[in-house]
Amino acid sequence: MLGIIYAKQAERVDEYKIYSIGDLKKILSVIKDIEFILQEKYKIASDRPGSGNTKNIGSTTKIEQMRGGSGIFSKYGIEVFDDYWMYYLTKDMARVLELPKPPYRNIKEYFEYKKA
Repeated sequence: MLGIIYAKQAERVDEYKIYSIGDLKKILSVIKDIEFILQEKYKIASDRPGSGNTKNIGSTTKIEQMRGGSGIFSKYGIEVFDDYWMYYLTKDMARVLELPKPPYRNIKEYFEYKKA
C-alpha cells in the first residue's frame, strides 16, 4: 500500500493566474511536506472495515504504525490477515447466510472463533 501524508500550503495560491514555463519554479503547490509510506497491506490493516456498511479493509489511523508497518496484523502475519478478511462477514452477509450474527467482529473474537 502506498500512503501519502502532506500538509496544506498555508500561502494563498492564485489558481487563476496564467504562468509561463519560465515561472515553473515559482509556482506554489497546494500541498507541501510530502511523505510517502510504502507498506504491505497486512502490516497497516486494522481488524475493522474501512466503512460501516461494506467489507472494505480498514487501516490503522496511527501515523507511527503506518510508518513502521506495525498495525495489528503485523504481529500475526499475512496468513492470519488473509484468513481473517477472507471469511469476515458484515451483518448483511451473515443474514444472507442465515446466521444470527457474524462469527467475529475483531481480532480477539476471531481467535476465539478459530479455537471453537
